[in-house]
Amino acid sequence: MNYHKKIFGPIIFILIILSVAVAHQFFYNQKILKEIESQKTGDIAYQHLITTKDVAPLPETPGQRVKLPILMYHHIGALPEKATSLRKDLTVSTEDFETQVKWLAKNGYHTISLKDLYNYSLGKFILPEKPIIFTFDDGYQDVFVNAIPILKKYGFVGSFAIITQYPGTQNGDNIYASWDDITSAYLTGNEIVSHTQDHFDGSNPKYSSEFIHKNLCASKTDIKDRLGLDTNILIYPYGHYTAQYIKEAKSCGFDLGITVHEGNKINPKNLMEIPRVRVHGNETLEKFIQLLY
Repeated sequence: MNYHKKIFGPIIFILIILSVAVAHQFFYNQKILKEIESQKTGDIAYQHLITTKDVAPLPETPGQRVKLPILMYHHIGALPEKATSLRKDLTVSTEDFETQVKWLAKNGYHTISLKDLYNYSLGKFILPEKPIIFTFDDGYQDVFVNAIPILKKYGFVGSFAIITQYPGTQNGDNIYASWDDITSAYLTGNEIVSHTQDHFDGSNPKYSSEFIHKNLCASKTDIKDRLGLDTNILIYPYGHYTAQYIKEAKSCGFDLGITVHEGNKINPKNLMEIPRVRVHGNETLEKFIQLLY
């Protein structure tokens, strides 16, 4: 009898341990399965699979990566004489621009502003079907003369990045819009955002943190003084920036930073490194359409 107790005692103990382990694994597996199912309901790709023409798609929630082409332009209009290859690349003809805008309007696109994108990230704005943003860097006069009437014709608006010390000046073939032009554009529903005071390269180590902070904050003040607008949106000159640059921008009150990184998928959780889609001069309509997808 003592012998049997010595044998079966450890065996019973081992069986109890195994039973507890099996039960633990079972309940753990059930927990994992529940987590997987809950993740599926928040996954955009999964939503697409379960959506039919009779079932409304689940609404997007802030934090999801969203498809939103932000078009980047510089000049709209005719080329100057003896235009450089760079100027040719930066210039979209008035005719090509209208062709692009007309196609977007015909195919159901709706313009929103960069501020709308920011508000979307906060859950305060609902994106329209097929949203798109027009951005124009540097504040050139030809954009205000040629692009705005075309945008208005098709019910669109644009976002214009202003170098706040440049309005009303000229540098070579580059003629900058006046503050009157900028004010008129703003009062007719277009968006004005900062492009710094003097278009400095934020990644150049020669610029101190103090200079960066002063320049960025002053660009906000310039816009506030001229338009009564407290913008929190910055388009980086050349698309260049560093971690320190972003830190200084945030300290000045910028919440949205627009880059030249290529892409049309926006991550609302990374608002200081927003990508765009660059539109080049002499681009065919077919190529332009490809940029949207």
